[in-house]
Amino acid sequence: MDYTLAHGTANDFVVLADLDDRQPLSADLARALCDRRRGLGADGVLRLGPGEGEAQVFMDHRNADGSTAEMCGNGVRVVAKHVVDHGLVAPDDDGVLRIGTRGGVKPVTVHLDPQGLVDEVAVDMGLPILAPADVPFEADQEQALLHRIELDDTTIELSVVSMGNPHGVLTVDDVSRAPVGSLGPRLETHRRFPAKANIGFAEVVDRAQIRLRVWERGVGETAACGTGACAAVVVLQRQDLLDTDVAVRLPGGTLRIHHDAGGTVTMTGPAVEVASGRLDPHWLAAATDNGKLETR
Repeated sequence: MDYTLAHGTANDFVVLADLDDRQPLSADLARALCDRRRGLGADGVLRLGPGEGEAQVFMDHRNADGSTAEMCGNGVRVVAKHVVDHGLVAPDDDGVLRIGTRGGVKPVTVHLDPQGLVDEVAVDMGLPILAPADVPFEADQEQALLHRIELDDTTIELSVVSMGNPHGVLTVDDVSRAPVGSLGPRLETHRRFPAKANIGFAEVVDRAQIRLRVWERGVGETAACGTGACAAVVVLQRQDLLDTDVAVRLPGGTLRIHHDAGGTVTMTGPAVEVASGRLDPHWLAAATDNGKLETR
């Protein structure tokens, strides 16, 4: 099986092109591939399966822990680059192609560099889901902008939104000092997020930019989170802290988010392919044999 290593703002993936639908992406295989010592190492795996309906390709995404994800903003950009650069799917005359995800079909617009390769992708991420029950989040007050969660003797205030996957967003004074590694996993698995959640820690720099770190469900802290960037902008706009166009500065790079209240969210950012190769067949057989490959 051939693979490609790629990233979107340093959120890295193993990409498996499987448009003939021959190799299922199991949890065991995803965990083995993402292992940074015994595998290739990545935040997740993107299997490119055949599209259905209006979708030209399907993004079959699993996190590093093997769990499936409904949506991945950085992953969609990586998929767009791969299928266009490798001639697997052609965009229309306006440079638009449609990628199927578990969170619905996402129209994306690709930009080509002077060599004719995709260097930047704009993704229509769809409408944000704001009703807490649909995130899902168990809210005391459905209409509240901020919700309180009790952790031991500490009260945490956060906003909730879904961008096809659930997010909680906290506002912090200094994101570099935010307790992402300690507080993130506790909120990710809190009982009020029945499907778990991605947890963003956002510092508002001014009305046109924020700094953001994200603890991702099923992965841990990542260098960037596309849906997390969208989620943070949406909820901070609702608190009248941000304008329509916002630069989201993450550890792995900057994403540009556009959102008019009541409309869809557009995320624009880079996609980079790093290397490609072929999996050893003996390693692959062990990795897919009910998890018999030893992983951490």
